[in-house]
Amino acid sequence: MGAGAIGLYVGGMMAAGGAHVGFAARGRTLDALSRGLAVTRLGGFKAELKPESYSAGGAGALESCDIVLFCTKSGDTEAAAGELASVLAAEATVISLQNGVGNVELLNACLPGHRIVAGTVPFNVVRMSPNAVHCSMEGSVLVGPSQASQRLVGSAQASGLDIRIRDDIDAVLWGKLLLNLNNGLNVISGVPLRRQFADPGYRQVLAMAMQELLASLDAAGIEPAGATRTNPRLIPKVLTLPTWLFRVVARQQLRMDETARSSSWDDLMAGRKPETAYLNGAVVRLAEDQGRAAPVNQLICDLVDQAFAAKTSPHLAGAELLAMARAAAADHPETAAPLPHS
Repeated sequence: MGAGAIGLYVGGMMAAGGAHVGFAARGRTLDALSRGLAVTRLGGFKAELKPESYSAGGAGALESCDIVLFCTKSGDTEAAAGELASVLAAEATVISLQNGVGNVELLNACLPGHRIVAGTVPFNVVRMSPNAVHCSMEGSVLVGPSQASQRLVGSAQASGLDIRIRDDIDAVLWGKLLLNLNNGLNVISGVPLRRQFADPGYRQVLAMAMQELLASLDAAGIEPAGATRTNPRLIPKVLTLPTWLFRVVARQQLRMDETARSSSWDDLMAGRKPETAYLNGAVVRLAEDQGRAAPVNQLICDLVDQAFAAKTSPHLAGAELLAMARAAAADHPETAAPLPHS
């Protein structure tokens, strides 16, 4: 449900392995899927799927599915769930692979009587065209425990798509949110992720945004878990290392090609609404609930909103953005998270 970059990649990989896959798509994506689907990934994998390898249509394309992977933007959850409700099989399980937190609760409210399972995709997928996607990083799809999750893992094995079950999936979603705080920064920088992470200014701002989330989680008594083997609390510290040392320490995480961009960048290019309110905005709301402030995350939200209104990235240099972030944080010394040091 939701044939964007993630939906097309995960569904395409499953179909390449022989699973029966249906895509709920519309507009140019639906038209393009009638001509086939190309799926590629870092390392050289390539699959050219013919239209008969899957089914595509509106939500009705999912009426015979026993597992529905819910891959829409967070802002579209309620509307998409309403479309799905009229066709969803009684025994079907819905697994959310969306960014942000809170989607499972909303899906439970919209789809009563159905099993809803949390999940996340902690790696980057780039939309190359309406019917071509490229996975530019390594990683595993993570899902919560359920019988459907077990079946999904089994179905994915033939395709080489790595799907893993995590008992601590709720904590993992908070850890994934930590990583997603970079999505808006990628819009602001306007450069591919590899170039962005090579700039100490951008890394410092991301570390500051992450520190705000970690401080708010501590205040709320929530412990995040890593979507990878890296402890979430170490990530801001690694980001503030000198660039040469950062490249050494984070070399595994930096295994991405030059095409890697964030999903928010894809949204900007496609003229869609920004998802930042459900990412950095979620940090702002969590901080407010705990009597704190998250000025760096608020700054990112504001700059992303301006970029989407202008329909282009401001291409702010790392040093310029860092100066703005430090000024924003300085206005809230009593509640903001401690500033990271170089």
